Amino acid sequence: MNLIVFTSSYPYVRGGEQNFLNVEVRHLLDEFDRVVFVPETVEGSRFGDLFKAEVDVSYAEYLASRSVYTIFLKGLFSPLFRQGMMESNFPLFSYKAYRRLVAFAGKAEITHQWVINWLDRQKLNGQDCLFYTYWFDQASGGISLAKRQVPELKLVSRAHGYDVFEEQYYDPAFFPCRAAVLELIDRVFPASFAGKTYFIDRYRFFSSLFETALLGVPDPGFLSRSSQDGIFRMVSCSMIRSEKRVERILEAVLQAALLRPGQHFEWTHVGNGVTRDDLQNLANKKFPANAKAFFPGYSDNTALLQLYRDEPFDVFINVSETEGTPVSIMEAISCGIPVIATAVGGNVEIVTTQNGILIDPNAAWEEISSAMFYLIDHPGEAETKRKGSRYIWETRYNAHLNFSDFARRLKEIRLES
Repeated sequence: MNLIVFTSSYPYVRGGEQNFLNVEVRHLLDEFDRVVFVPETVEGSRFGDLFKAEVDVSYAEYLASRSVYTIFLKGLFSPLFRQGMMESNFPLFSYKAYRRLVAFAGKAEITHQWVINWLDRQKLNGQDCLFYTYWFDQASGGISLAKRQVPELKLVSRAHGYDVFEEQYYDPAFFPCRAAVLELIDRVFPASFAGKTYFIDRYRFFSSLFETALLGVPDPGFLSRSSQDGIFRMVSCSMIRSEKRVERILEAVLQAALLRPGQHFEWTHVGNGVTRDDLQNLANKKFPANAKAFFPGYSDNTALLQLYRDEPFDVFINVSETEGTPVSIMEAISCGIPVIATAVGGNVEIVTTQNGILIDPNAAWEEISSAMFYLIDHPGEAETKRKGSRYIWETRYNAHLNFSDFARRLKEIRLES
């Protein structure tokens, strides 16, 4: 039995897929005779240890060899383009919507042709294969077109953030050809309960296709320590981009330190971005003597976990304006760190009163600093939330349990008649 996994870049280092797929691959190999990773791009270095999994870069090469003009023409004459225009939520009077639809349909057509050619080269029929797209995007659309030719093949997809919540990521708010693809896909696995609810509300006719499949991280093998010297230590981890609103954490720490001059604060932000040095300089300039900020950048998951092992942290902070279910929060709670997070996307599932504090999606510095003060002023409850973080990881976001269950579910779907 063959499992063909379409990714954005994995096993090449670009984006965050490796945080999950490095663990998931072992469980996929337990259930399938053959696992083939098919990345869309092959930039950057490649992970060396994939166990017995294969990598086929011909799809990335095939896509890269097609010009923008070719993609446009293929999209314009694709049945997906016509179907997409007929879907009820298509914005008929938006130029951006047509451009997005053409690009989606064009890449889907190229994917469709690659899949048919690949099956022929491999001398495989559809009954031998389960196609699994890590993102619910044009690859899913292209494989659905191939399924029209080879109806016996099976297709499933995960779905995370940008490929789920249309209003949060797109203007106008629509994702091309959803209904057309859902007519042919066998299952869609949102990575959060919020994602499943969103899909069912928006595509009620296809509600039986949606199953939540939570992601997870491995056990780090240690628990983080709380501060014992009177300093309140905070950590955040993300790329430094506008939607992550890292500057809002900086403002909250600054104002908290000004409001409580007798309390010492330290904040570490782990993550890269073009404004990292600017933020460090701003903190150095504006923070009073009782506050410090550190921007060490991000190297890899191993270094992050070493930081959590070596340094005490009293809270993890996420103030993003949109999220799926952040791996950064999963990593923090696996180490037993309480969390302050905006109530967006999957944050509302991974952060509860048991392990942290949810704040308004548009929380200003006042609400963020107020949550900090609550943990400072209630050390007993803060300690309880540390235990709650670890418990939520153990029961919901344990990678080995979640990925083992998911791999078995994929095999069941392939074996269904």
